[in-house]
Amino acid sequence: MANTLEKKSGILFLKSKFFIYRLVSYFSFLLIPVYVQKSLDIRPVYQVFMMLFYSGFIMSQWFFLGKEIDHRLKIYFRVNSSIDRVVYRLFLGLFFFILVFNLVYLLPSKWIYNVFWIIWGVLGLFYSWPTRGKIIQESVTTNFSEFKYLDSFEKTIVSLVVLMVAVTIPALPELVQKEALILYFDPAQHLSPMFWNFLTVTYYPFKNYPTLFKIAWSSYFYVVNICLYLLTFYAFARFFISRRLSLLGVFAIISSWSVSKILVSDYGAILFESYSILWIWGLLWVTKSSTYRTGLFLGLLGFYGALLNQSYALLSILQVLVLIFYFLKDKTDWFKRQLLKYASFGLALMVLVVIFNFSLVADIEPSGIDFISNIKTLIDRKAFYTLSFFGVLIVLLKRTTPRLRSLTALHFDKVRIDEFNIGLFILFSFGIVINGLTLQGFSLLWIIAFFSLIPLEVVFLQISRLRSSRNMIYLIYILICLLDSHFEGRFKIFLKLFHR
Repeated sequence: MANTLEKKSGILFLKSKFFIYRLVSYFSFLLIPVYVQKSLDIRPVYQVFMMLFYSGFIMSQWFFLGKEIDHRLKIYFRVNSSIDRVVYRLFLGLFFFILVFNLVYLLPSKWIYNVFWIIWGVLGLFYSWPTRGKIIQESVTTNFSEFKYLDSFEKTIVSLVVLMVAVTIPALPELVQKEALILYFDPAQHLSPMFWNFLTVTYYPFKNYPTLFKIAWSSYFYVVNICLYLLTFYAFARFFISRRLSLLGVFAIISSWSVSKILVSDYGAILFESYSILWIWGLLWVTKSSTYRTGLFLGLLGFYGALLNQSYALLSILQVLVLIFYFLKDKTDWFKRQLLKYASFGLALMVLVVIFNFSLVADIEPSGIDFISNIKTLIDRKAFYTLSFFGVLIVLLKRTTPRLRSLTALHFDKVRIDEFNIGLFILFSFGIVINGLTLQGFSLLWIIAFFSLIPLEVVFLQISRLRSSRNMIYLIYILICLLDSHFEGRFKIFLKLFHR
C-alpha cells in the first residue's frame, strides 16, 4: 500500500509539473501579440525578433497538430531520417490550419478576433492537460534526435546556418496596407485568396497595427519559408548522402549570395519556388513510409500546391500517377485504392480551388530553355556549385555503369535514385512546357547544391578511415562557402533594421 501511494504521489507531482511548465511556456508565446502592441515605440529590429518568436510558436503548433492527426488516424510510417517526421508533421499541421482559419475568416470581424483566441486557448489547455502519455511524449526537439550526436564541425556548421538565416533577412517593405502588401509579396497574383485568408487570421491580432502587420507577414514570407525550405532539403538529401554533407548542403544554399539577390527582387519567391523540393521529397517519402494512410498528406500536398499556383495542380496529378503506376507497382491493388481514398480529401480540395479561383491559363508560364541562363547565374555567384557538373556525371555513370571501380564506394539505392531521376525529369519537363517556377531561383538552388555534394560524398567514402583528412577537407569547403557568401553585404542590410 505504501509503495502504491508513493507512486501515485510521484505521478501527481509529474503531472502538476508538466501542466504548469507547458501552460506557462505556451501562453508566454501566445501572448506575444499583446506584448508587441504595448511596445509600438521600440525599434523595428526588436519588433522583428518578437515576431520571429511568435512565428516559431505558430510553427510548433503546426507540428503538434500534425502529431495529433497522426495519433487520431493511427498513421504509422517509416522514415529515412528523424527530420522526415518533423517536415511531414509541420506541413500536415499547416495544411489543416489553412482549412480551419479559412472557415474562421468567414465570420464577422469581431468574431474572428474572439474565435482566434478561443482556438489558441483551447489548444493550449489541450496540449497542457497532463496524462501519463503526455508526460513521456516526444516534443518538437526530441524529433531532432540525430542532431544530438553532432561533432564539433557539424555543430559549427549548424551555428553558421542559423547566423546566415538571421543576417539574410531582407529589408522590410515600405508598404503597410494589406492590399498593397498582397501585391508586394505576390505581384503576379498567383496565390489563392484562401492563402491570404489563412495568413490574415494567423496574424489577426496585428491587423489594426499596420507596421506590426507588415512585419508579421514579412517574417512569415522569409523566416518561416526559409526554415521549411532548408529543413525539407536536409530531409531530402539524407535519402542519398551522409548527415555531415547534408548539413554542408544546407549551408551551401543559405550562404549563396543568390538567396539575397532573389529576395531583394522578389520577396515572396521562396514561397512559390520551394514547392519543387517539397514535391520531390513528398514523392520519396510516401514510397518510403510503407503505409497507404500517407495518402492524406499526398492529397493535401496537391491542395497546397494549387493555393500557391494553380498550375501546380497538374504537377500533383503527375505525382499521383507516377506513384500509383511506377513507384508503388509492387503494392497490391487494395493498397493503391486505399492510398487514393486517403488522398481523395486533399485532391477534392485541390479541384475546388482550381474551379472557384480559376486562373490556370494565367498561371501557365513556360520557361523554355531560359533555365540554362538561370543555372549559369547561380553557379557564377558561388564557386562551390561548380562541383555540380561532376555530380551530374557521377550520377549518370553510377546508373549506367554501376561496377565502375572508382564509384564502388558510393552505395546509392537503385530504387531511390530512379525515383529521384524520374521526379527531376518531371520537374524539368513541367518547367520547360508549363510553368518556369520549377526552374528558377530557389527551385534550381537545391538541385545544384545537391549535385555539388555528390563528388564530396565519393571523396569522403574513399578516405573513410582517414578522419583527420576528412575533417580538413570538410573545413576547407566550409571556408569556401563562407568566403563567397557576401556576408558583409547581408550584414549591412541587417544593420538597417537598427537605424529605422
